[in-house]
Amino acid sequence: MQAILIKGGRVIDPANGLDATADVLLADGKVKAVGALRESDLKPWMGKAAGVEVLNAKGLWVLPGLVDLRAHLGEPGNESAETIAGGALAAIHGGITTLACMPDTDPPIDTEAQVQFVLARSRLADMAEVLPVAALTKRREGRELAELGQLVAAGAVAFSDEMRATDSPSTLLKGMAYASMFDRPVIEFAQDPNLAGGAMNAGYEATLAGLPGIPALAEELAVARACMFARETGCHYHAAKLTTKNAIRAVKRARKLRVKVSAATCPHYFALTDAEVRRRYDTAYKVFPPLRSKDDVAWIRRGLREGIIDCISSDHTPVPPELKELEFGRAPFGIVGLQTLLPVTLTELVHGGELPLAQAVAAMTVNPARLLRVAGRKGSLTVGHDADVALVDPLEIWTLEESGLVSRCHNTPFIGMKFKGRVKFTIARGKLFDVSVPQAAGA
Repeated sequence: MQAILIKGGRVIDPANGLDATADVLLADGKVKAVGALRESDLKPWMGKAAGVEVLNAKGLWVLPGLVDLRAHLGEPGNESAETIAGGALAAIHGGITTLACMPDTDPPIDTEAQVQFVLARSRLADMAEVLPVAALTKRREGRELAELGQLVAAGAVAFSDEMRATDSPSTLLKGMAYASMFDRPVIEFAQDPNLAGGAMNAGYEATLAGLPGIPALAEELAVARACMFARETGCHYHAAKLTTKNAIRAVKRARKLRVKVSAATCPHYFALTDAEVRRRYDTAYKVFPPLRSKDDVAWIRRGLREGIIDCISSDHTPVPPELKELEFGRAPFGIVGLQTLLPVTLTELVHGGELPLAQAVAAMTVNPARLLRVAGRKGSLTVGHDADVALVDPLEIWTLEESGLVSRCHNTPFIGMKFKGRVKFTIARGKLFDVSVPQAAGA
């Protein structure tokens, strides 16, 4: 494999407290050196047939490859929406080199064979590395626990049933106790299903729109309960997709009690509000949990600043166009997000003065890597770690065009919006991708 020398970029590596102009040498799929490199440092690779490719990174930010906690990749069972290879390609275009895929496939990821299938398809694609999150219960039915020990041995990095286990408190409690034995987090999409029926955020905008609302209480109850279960079991509970102020407060209270709790949100939750749903009546804005009020958005940004929310994930959920074209109440929830995770975060939070750059980068690199128990090789530019890098032009102002989306589905409200900051190159385990070059969609 060809060695790559990234020359003269601004290296931002929160895991190592680094923010400085430096060179980065990658070879044999690993980070070999970071700093002011001399020609003598390159000698071991100069004589090889592949040689050393030099990337001039002047004016660019050099980040660890992003780690996305949450993507729905469809395969197996819903390949018309997305495949593992297609999701891995879209991730590369977003500067993401590692992504966790959720278990809501058909069949679900609830057996060793299904875990191994995901890993094998990821190796075959040879782009972003896809890590399987396994189902907490068999068939994701929220009744009988899956064989968690076998799933961990096969390569599962975490457990989740999405809303299914939340529907059965006793099952969730037992599952969290069991998961703690294997040092794996339980990632639960916290919504009480008995309260979560509806099409948009409950409140003033829903009333004006004439749409049934999903109350903030559905999230607050589920998060508070899961935090208590984490306290009782010692399990690491990860609250996925926080959107409400009282859920954020619940996580903050649990942290003060030293409960193992982490939390994430998604770019659309700190960039958009429920007013957009009412104004546009566009199903691209129909996500779950729903877009919330201005007050909730302010709390999400505050939660990020205070470190209560320590991860930012894409929640990439492709929906075929014929389904998104249904009337608002009947259209499925979902947004594609692999290519917009970084630019929306940079535009809204970093350039917007809401969040320090290092903290924003940590929320998409080392923090999710630690949660997924892969920080020993992912999420930083530590020597010996995987050669995963994103090179970003921080000043480029550009407009997201639908033709630029490489996912099979294009359900996002961000089409036509302007962003500041764009991925130029992605390197995954030493393999260089020039993402300014168009790729075929839906691999």
